[in-house]
Amino acid sequence: MRVTNKLMSDTVSSNLFKNAERLLAIQNMVASGKRINRPSDDPLEMGRVLDYRKRISTIDQYTKNISHGESWLTVTDSTLGEINDLLIRVKTLAVYQATETATEDTRKNTAEEVKQIYDQILQLGNTTVDNRHIFAGYLTDINPLSRDDDYNVTYSGDSGKIDIMVGENTTITINTAGTEVFSSDVDIFGTLQNLINGLESNDTDAISGQIELLDEGLNQVLGVRAQVGTKLNRLETTENYWENFKLNVTQMLSETEDADISQAITDLTTQEAMYQASLASAARMIQPSLIDFLT
Repeated sequence: MRVTNKLMSDTVSSNLFKNAERLLAIQNMVASGKRINRPSDDPLEMGRVLDYRKRISTIDQYTKNISHGESWLTVTDSTLGEINDLLIRVKTLAVYQATETATEDTRKNTAEEVKQIYDQILQLGNTTVDNRHIFAGYLTDINPLSRDDDYNVTYSGDSGKIDIMVGENTTITINTAGTEVFSSDVDIFGTLQNLINGLESNDTDAISGQIELLDEGLNQVLGVRAQVGTKLNRLETTENYWENFKLNVTQMLSETEDADISQAITDLTTQEAMYQASLASAARMIQPSLIDFLT
């Protein structure tokens, strides 16, 4: 084979380009900390990297949903706890005012306190999380509860369920319709209204008649609160599961795409030396002369 200046030049240039390309690839590896930066680096492993990243993204969305659900249910649980405490107070008042020890004046004064408690419970029924009413069903943008001057309550929400996705094909309902809390078995506001009327009219029989209903109302609220607690526990368990699962997937992703930095730095030093040697060799082999320009 005839070795010409052009052949030598092309061969030297090709080798320089290859060494420069290898040097650039290692520099990218060191700079990014990743062994795989684009599909051409390792097509098969890149497929696994993309799958791991997709899994992590999905887990992050589940975790975000769970966090939102936990906030909603925590507020719901706290609100139900306050309603429960207020109903206990009302029951205590009703028991005392139903006795002969109480008088017409004490009953009228108690009626005013029960009215205040009624409005407190009504306000709690309109509690919001992120400006969304927790007891309104789907109609979260409006106050679900309101009353008139005669203490007749109106529920403006619906029974819609708000579900969050916490896993593949797995959802949890995070909201509770106001009807479940306030009127599923016992009409709590109706009971409070009747108690107020009994107190104002000094009717001990009417007052006594509300005590058992208040007990049932308390059980109703406690039953809903128990359901909320169960959902909170489930979300917490699910959240822990996804945290552990994400750690495993992240580790597999790291093992697949991360570079061995110590080895990469060693390779970089070696490749730099090779590239510099290639440049020096090329400089010796290709020295321009007048003859080169004439041939």
